[in-house]
Amino acid sequence: MIYSKASLLKFHDYKQRVRQAVEMCGGLKHLRTSDRVLIKPNLVMWDSVYPFPKYGVITTSLLVEEMVKLLSDYGCSDITLGEATIKDQDLGSSTKAAFAGLGYHSLQKKYGLKLVDFDDEPFVETDFGEFSLNIARQAFETDFLINLPVLKTHSQTKVSLGLKNLKGCLDLKSKIRCHNREIPLEHFIARLGETISPRLTVIDGIYALERGPIFNGKAYRSDLLIASGDTYAADWVGCRALGLEPSEVPYLADFAAARDLPLDGSTIQVVGEALDHVSTNLEWDWEWNKENSAPEVFDRLGIRGIYYPKYDQTLCSGCSHMNNLMLILLLGAYREKPFSGVEYLGGKATLSQGGYEKTFLFGNCAVGLNKNNPAIQEAVKIKGCPPAAAEIVRVLNEHGLPASLDMYAAYREAHAARYKEKSEFNEAHFTIQE
Repeated sequence: MIYSKASLLKFHDYKQRVRQAVEMCGGLKHLRTSDRVLIKPNLVMWDSVYPFPKYGVITTSLLVEEMVKLLSDYGCSDITLGEATIKDQDLGSSTKAAFAGLGYHSLQKKYGLKLVDFDDEPFVETDFGEFSLNIARQAFETDFLINLPVLKTHSQTKVSLGLKNLKGCLDLKSKIRCHNREIPLEHFIARLGETISPRLTVIDGIYALERGPIFNGKAYRSDLLIASGDTYAADWVGCRALGLEPSEVPYLADFAAARDLPLDGSTIQVVGEALDHVSTNLEWDWEWNKENSAPEVFDRLGIRGIYYPKYDQTLCSGCSHMNNLMLILLLGAYREKPFSGVEYLGGKATLSQGGYEKTFLFGNCAVGLNKNNPAIQEAVKIKGCPPAAAEIVRVLNEHGLPASLDMYAAYREAHAARYKEKSEFNEAHFTIQE
């Protein structure tokens, strides 16, 4: 028996494909022109300082504009776009900066689109029984929620698609709570998907990101659009398009079990392209060495004398982003001789077992967890939620590690350069024409 329909189309720079994808899955059949519509893109981060390749990281402005056009043509006049982007003063990352940088203010002028930073609005404390989360009031007050995630794999949850994108409706305290020692991150996502119910999900697969969710992953031009009135169906197709079996994705399996849905796709009708013809195989995990003492790249470069265990699910989005900066700074601080016996701990779960001259505690959670830990010889606290870049640099230098943001700037330049002069990567997809 078929319960849901999902459309799968190649984009090929034909903007009308967005309309076709929505129509083929019957995505607006329950929409009334009088409905209050809320669009939720994926704007996980912004960067106003360093080169910022957005491909596969955030929803294209092209998809947002085409969706607003479609709604306007349909007769809808009450359309809001809402998001809560990572805040980082060092990078100039904020929701409002993302709105401005992506050209959304032009959509305000053209279509009367309302822009809402969820962090400026009230949140509703929502009881899930085993925990509670604060959810943006806008998500409950809308009549028709449209979810616009990106097609990406994710270093903690394997994929980040429609259900995962709903985490952006939480306040900061609740986002941090989802990275929990006792309850898996995937379970929070699955339960959130049972409470917030998008009426339409369109996965932006114009670009796909390997090892997301942020810019340090590798983007590919995949030219796919996936649409469904059922978020589970859209995510099921998205998983397959990324080369993963839905049964291998814990939050999707959790969600399916709660709703007694089969994971084999037997209740989903896919129309348009054949999945087998468009699917690829993207990696989701970053490799650490067998001892879990450092990333594999450290071993390849011969870096010794450091214990840097792999991040776990308790490392929240803010610290996860700065964790990348920390690794790059340590690579730059290496001077072809072993570090002098140091360890770096982050997240909410890793306790130092001792045996190191210095233990760097990254972020307030690691500092609090290891407070008064007798195994630690010298605790070096890098405070913050997350720590600021300048604070990380200051502490490293204070303790004999020559760190400089120039190294990070060079890394960001080199990372962005991989997309330059490649015609398939089009920055215009992230702008709105006046």
